[in-house]
Amino acid sequence: MAKRNLLDNLRQIVFGVEDGAIGNLGVVVGMAQAAAPNSYIVLAGIATMFAQMISMSAGTYLSVKSESEYLSSRKRARLPSHKHPINAALIMGISVIIGAAIPLSAFLIWESTAGIIPAICITLIGLFALGAYKGTSVKKSPLRSGIEMSLIGGFAALAGFLIGNLFTL
Repeated sequence: MAKRNLLDNLRQIVFGVEDGAIGNLGVVVGMAQAAAPNSYIVLAGIATMFAQMISMSAGTYLSVKSESEYLSSRKRARLPSHKHPINAALIMGISVIIGAAIPLSAFLIWESTAGIIPAICITLIGLFALGAYKGTSVKKSPLRSGIEMSLIGGFAALAGFLIGNLFTL
């Protein structure tokens, strides 16, 4: 039953964890590359985490509600119960927090620039695991799905690193 519930909410889980992890990875790596003090990196990571959570949850609530209202206006069947706007928003919010915590956790152990490589590594490993799970769940190659998700995360890390470099003059 629990596995079925996870699969019913796979879209929100993958979208939330991926967006939280990649968005926060770019922020914390950029701040670290700019040699910001660790307290600023953690503050920026936490602020980004909660801003993403609120934004993604609100967007999920409004989009699922809009879709349900549209289908109702066309006299089509309502969405399945797992597509209830509040449930979808909660799952999205929790998923974003989990994803955003992954790269941030490195800066609870390492200071500033020393946290860059660990943050990237644990985030890419986490994204690979999520991608592999998704691949298995949809009967696709777990390896290919994991690599795909990790590559996307790698681009975010690179962007954060390059932007951070602009401020290290």
